[in-house]
Amino acid sequence: MPNESGDLKLLANFRKLIDLVSADNDYKPSNTVLKPSALETQHGSGLAAANGVPANFATNMVAISDRETGFAEVNPTVSRIHGLAKASGAAPEKIADLNTFRRKLIPQRKAKGKAAAVGGEASTAAPETQKQHSSSQRSYDNQVGHLRGYLGVLGTIEDYKPNEADLKLPALQSWVDDLQAKNDAVSSTFVPLSQARARRDSLLYTDQNSIVNTALLVKEYVKGSQGTKSPLYQQIKGLEFKRRGK
Repeated sequence: MPNESGDLKLLANFRKLIDLVSADNDYKPSNTVLKPSALETQHGSGLAAANGVPANFATNMVAISDRETGFAEVNPTVSRIHGLAKASGAAPEKIADLNTFRRKLIPQRKAKGKAAAVGGEASTAAPETQKQHSSSQRSYDNQVGHLRGYLGVLGTIEDYKPNEADLKLPALQSWVDDLQAKNDAVSSTFVPLSQARARRDSLLYTDQNSIVNTALLVKEYVKGSQGTKSPLYQQIKGLEFKRRGK
Protein backbone atom coordinates (compact mmCIF):
# COMPACT_ATOMS: atom_id res chain seq x y z
CA MET A 1 0.00 0.00 0.00
CA PRO A 2 1.29 3.50 -0.73
CA ASN A 3 2.76 5.40 2.18
CA GLU A 4 3.37 9.08 2.85
CA SER A 5 7.11 8.99 2.01
CA GLY A 6 6.41 7.11 -1.22
CA ASP A 7 3.71 9.63 -2.13
CA LEU A 8 6.07 12.55 -1.71
CA LYS A 9 8.76 10.84 -3.79
CA LEU A 10 6.25 10.20 -6.57
CA LEU A 11 5.07 13.81 -6.49
CA ALA A 12 8.65 15.10 -6.48
CA ASN A 13 9.43 13.02 -9.58
CA PHE A 14 6.25 14.27 -11.24
CA ARG A 15 7.32 17.85 -10.43
CA LYS A 16 10.69 17.24 -12.10
CA LEU A 17 8.97 15.70 -15.10
CA ILE A 18 6.71 18.73 -15.51
CA ASP A 19 9.62 21.16 -15.23
CA LEU A 20 11.69 19.26 -17.78
CA VAL A 21 9.01 18.88 -20.44
CA SER A 22 7.79 22.47 -19.94
CA ALA A 23 11.27 23.78 -20.70
CA ASP A 24 11.58 21.74 -23.93
CA ASN A 25 10.44 23.58 -27.07
CA ASP A 26 9.86 20.30 -28.92
CA TYR A 27 7.40 18.97 -26.31
CA LYS A 28 4.10 19.48 -28.17
CA PRO A 29 1.67 16.64 -27.37
CA SER A 30 -1.72 16.58 -29.11
CA ASN A 31 -3.27 14.88 -26.09
CA THR A 32 -4.49 17.74 -23.87
CA VAL A 33 -3.97 15.59 -20.79
CA LEU A 34 -0.22 15.67 -21.43
CA LYS A 35 0.09 19.42 -21.95
CA PRO A 36 2.11 21.26 -19.27
CA SER A 37 -0.92 23.22 -18.01
CA ALA A 38 -2.87 20.00 -17.44
CA LEU A 39 0.13 18.41 -15.73
CA GLU A 40 0.39 21.39 -13.40
CA THR A 41 -3.27 21.06 -12.43
CA GLN A 42 -2.91 17.34 -11.84
CA HIS A 43 0.17 17.86 -9.67
CA GLY A 44 -1.66 20.42 -7.54
CA SER A 45 -4.62 18.11 -6.97
CA GLY A 46 -2.35 15.18 -6.17
CA LEU A 47 -0.27 17.21 -3.73
CA ALA A 48 -3.38 18.44 -1.91
CA ALA A 49 -4.71 14.87 -1.67
CA ALA A 50 -1.39 13.55 -0.36
CA ASN A 51 -1.15 16.30 2.27
CA GLY A 52 -4.68 15.56 3.41
CA VAL A 53 -3.70 12.10 4.67
CA PRO A 54 -1.23 13.07 7.44
CA ALA A 55 -3.52 15.88 8.59
CA ASN A 56 -6.43 13.47 9.11
CA PHE A 57 -4.08 10.80 10.48
CA ALA A 58 -2.93 13.19 13.22
CA THR A 59 -6.53 13.90 14.24
CA ASN A 60 -7.29 10.20 14.42
CA MET A 61 -4.15 9.48 16.46
CA VAL A 62 -5.10 12.18 18.99
CA ALA A 63 -8.52 10.54 19.37
CA ILE A 64 -6.90 7.13 19.87
CA SER A 65 -4.54 8.52 22.51
CA ASP A 66 -7.40 10.24 24.33
CA ARG A 67 -9.37 6.98 24.36
CA GLU A 68 -6.43 5.00 25.73
CA THR A 69 -5.87 7.56 28.47
CA GLY A 70 -9.54 7.58 29.41
CA PHE A 71 -10.01 3.82 29.48
CA ALA A 72 -6.82 3.34 31.48
CA GLU A 73 -8.83 4.62 34.46
CA VAL A 74 -11.51 1.95 34.18
CA ASN A 75 -9.82 -0.70 36.33
CA PRO A 76 -8.72 1.54 39.22
CA THR A 77 -12.02 3.41 39.24
CA VAL A 78 -14.11 0.23 39.28
CA SER A 79 -11.94 -1.12 42.11
CA ARG A 80 -12.63 2.03 44.12
CA ILE A 81 -16.37 1.89 43.43
CA HIS A 82 -16.49 -1.80 44.33
CA GLY A 83 -14.76 -1.21 47.62
CA LEU A 84 -17.22 1.52 48.57
CA ALA A 85 -20.17 -0.60 47.46
CA LYS A 86 -19.11 -3.45 49.72
CA ALA A 87 -18.35 -1.06 52.58
CA SER A 88 -21.83 0.45 52.25
CA GLY A 89 -23.36 -2.70 53.66
CA ALA A 90 -25.02 -3.75 50.43
CA ALA A 91 -26.74 -7.12 50.39
CA PRO A 92 -24.54 -10.05 49.24
CA GLU A 93 -26.76 -10.66 46.22
CA LYS A 94 -26.20 -7.06 45.08
CA ILE A 95 -22.45 -7.48 45.41
CA ALA A 96 -22.74 -10.72 43.45
CA ASP A 97 -24.55 -8.84 40.68
CA LEU A 98 -21.83 -6.19 40.66
CA ASN A 99 -19.20 -8.92 40.49
CA THR A 100 -20.80 -10.25 37.30
CA PHE A 101 -19.89 -7.02 35.51
CA ARG A 102 -16.65 -6.43 37.42
CA ARG A 103 -15.21 -9.75 36.23
CA LYS A 104 -15.84 -8.67 32.64
CA LEU A 105 -14.11 -5.35 33.20
CA ILE A 106 -11.07 -6.38 35.22
CA PRO A 107 -8.90 -9.24 33.92
CA GLN A 108 -8.46 -12.00 36.44
CA ARG A 109 -4.91 -12.84 37.45
CA LYS A 110 -3.74 -16.39 36.94
CA ALA A 111 -2.73 -18.27 40.04
CA LYS A 112 1.04 -18.86 40.03
CA GLY A 113 2.38 -22.40 40.11
CA LYS A 114 -0.96 -23.98 39.28
CA ALA A 115 -1.68 -26.02 36.18
CA ALA A 116 -4.70 -27.95 35.07
CA ALA A 117 -3.97 -31.65 34.64
CA VAL A 118 -5.47 -33.03 31.46
CA GLY A 119 -4.88 -36.68 30.70
CA GLY A 120 -2.00 -36.73 33.17
CA GLU A 121 -0.26 -33.74 31.57
CA ALA A 122 -0.09 -30.24 32.99
CA SER A 123 -1.34 -27.37 30.88
CA THR A 124 -0.75 -23.74 31.85
CA ALA A 125 -1.95 -22.10 28.64
CA ALA A 126 -5.56 -20.94 28.37
CA PRO A 127 -7.47 -22.31 25.37
CA GLU A 128 -7.42 -20.01 22.34
CA THR A 129 -11.21 -19.68 22.37
CA GLN A 130 -11.03 -18.51 25.99
CA LYS A 131 -8.41 -15.90 25.10
CA GLN A 132 -10.50 -14.63 22.19
CA HIS A 133 -13.60 -14.41 24.40
CA SER A 134 -11.66 -12.45 27.02
CA SER A 135 -10.33 -10.06 24.37
CA SER A 136 -13.84 -9.55 23.00
CA GLN A 137 -15.22 -8.81 26.46
CA ARG A 138 -12.50 -6.19 26.93
CA SER A 139 -13.19 -4.30 23.70
CA TYR A 140 -13.87 -0.60 24.20
CA ASP A 141 -17.52 -0.97 23.16
CA ASN A 142 -18.02 -3.84 25.58
CA GLN A 143 -16.27 -2.04 28.42
CA VAL A 144 -18.74 0.83 28.08
CA GLY A 145 -21.62 -1.65 28.07
CA HIS A 146 -20.31 -3.49 31.12
CA LEU A 147 -19.79 -0.20 32.95
CA ARG A 148 -23.38 0.83 32.25
CA GLY A 149 -24.54 -2.54 33.55
CA TYR A 150 -22.39 -2.14 36.65
CA LEU A 151 -23.77 1.33 37.33
CA GLY A 152 -27.28 0.07 36.71
CA VAL A 153 -26.86 -2.41 39.57
CA LEU A 154 -25.08 0.19 41.68
CA GLY A 155 -28.08 2.49 41.33
CA THR A 156 -30.27 -0.09 43.03
CA ILE A 157 -28.12 -0.08 46.17
CA GLU A 158 -29.81 2.47 48.42
CA ASP A 159 -26.94 2.58 50.88
CA TYR A 160 -24.38 3.52 48.23
CA LYS A 161 -23.98 7.19 49.19
CA PRO A 162 -20.26 8.02 48.97
CA ASN A 163 -18.88 11.35 50.11
CA GLU A 164 -16.30 11.26 47.30
CA ALA A 165 -17.67 13.56 44.59
CA ASP A 166 -16.13 11.64 41.67
CA LEU A 167 -17.70 8.37 42.85
CA LYS A 168 -21.24 9.61 43.26
CA LEU A 169 -23.61 8.00 40.78
CA PRO A 170 -24.27 11.12 38.62
CA ALA A 171 -20.52 11.73 38.31
CA LEU A 172 -19.96 8.11 37.35
CA GLN A 173 -22.70 8.31 34.71
CA SER A 174 -21.00 11.38 33.24
CA TRP A 175 -17.66 9.57 33.33
CA VAL A 176 -19.05 6.66 31.32
CA ASP A 177 -20.66 9.08 28.86
CA ASP A 178 -17.26 10.69 28.38
CA LEU A 179 -15.68 7.29 27.72
CA GLN A 180 -18.39 6.62 25.14
CA ALA A 181 -17.63 9.96 23.47
CA LYS A 182 -13.90 9.19 23.38
CA ASN A 183 -14.60 5.81 21.81
CA ASP A 184 -16.96 7.34 19.25
CA ALA A 185 -14.36 9.98 18.36
CA VAL A 186 -11.94 7.29 17.18
CA SER A 187 -14.53 6.01 14.72
CA SER A 188 -15.68 9.43 13.56
CA THR A 189 -12.12 10.67 12.93
CA PHE A 190 -11.21 7.49 11.08
CA VAL A 191 -13.88 8.14 8.43
CA PRO A 192 -12.23 11.28 6.98
CA LEU A 193 -8.84 9.57 7.24
CA SER A 194 -10.13 6.63 5.21
CA GLN A 195 -11.67 8.99 2.68
CA ALA A 196 -8.44 10.98 2.41
CA ARG A 197 -6.46 7.81 1.77
CA ALA A 198 -8.91 6.68 -0.89
CA ARG A 199 -8.72 10.05 -2.67
CA ARG A 200 -4.92 10.01 -2.45
CA ASP A 201 -4.73 6.51 -3.89
CA SER A 202 -7.13 7.36 -6.70
CA LEU A 203 -5.38 10.53 -7.82
CA LEU A 204 -1.85 9.22 -7.48
CA TYR A 205 -2.09 5.51 -8.27
CA THR A 206 -5.31 3.82 -9.27
CA ASP A 207 -7.46 6.05 -11.49
CA GLN A 208 -7.12 5.72 -15.23
CA ASN A 209 -5.89 9.32 -15.26
CA SER A 210 -3.75 8.94 -12.15
CA ILE A 211 -0.41 10.70 -11.83
CA VAL A 212 1.43 7.43 -12.34
CA ASN A 213 -0.42 6.68 -15.58
CA THR A 214 -0.08 10.24 -16.86
CA ALA A 215 3.65 10.31 -16.16
CA LEU A 216 4.15 7.03 -17.99
CA LEU A 217 2.22 8.40 -20.96
CA VAL A 218 4.45 11.48 -20.99
CA LYS A 219 7.47 9.20 -21.21
CA GLU A 220 5.86 7.28 -24.06
CA TYR A 221 5.09 10.49 -25.92
CA VAL A 222 8.63 11.80 -25.57
CA LYS A 223 10.05 8.44 -26.62
CA GLY A 224 7.79 8.38 -29.66
CA SER A 225 8.19 12.00 -30.70
CA GLN A 226 11.88 12.57 -29.97
CA GLY A 227 13.38 9.09 -29.65
CA THR A 228 15.15 7.33 -26.83
CA LYS A 229 18.44 9.09 -27.52
CA SER A 230 16.98 12.59 -27.29
CA PRO A 231 18.24 14.84 -24.48
CA LEU A 232 14.73 15.13 -23.00
CA TYR A 233 14.12 11.40 -22.90
CA GLN A 234 17.54 10.83 -21.34
CA GLN A 235 16.59 13.31 -18.62
CA ILE A 236 13.20 11.81 -17.78
CA LYS A 237 13.73 8.10 -18.30
CA GLY A 238 15.22 7.58 -14.85
CA LEU A 239 12.28 9.17 -13.00
CA GLU A 240 10.32 6.39 -11.28
CA PHE A 241 6.55 6.20 -11.40
CA LYS A 242 5.44 2.96 -9.81
CA ARG A 243 1.85 1.80 -9.74
CA ARG A 244 0.30 0.74 -6.46
CA GLY A 245 1.77 -2.43 -5.01
CA LYS A 246 4.79 -2.39 -7.28
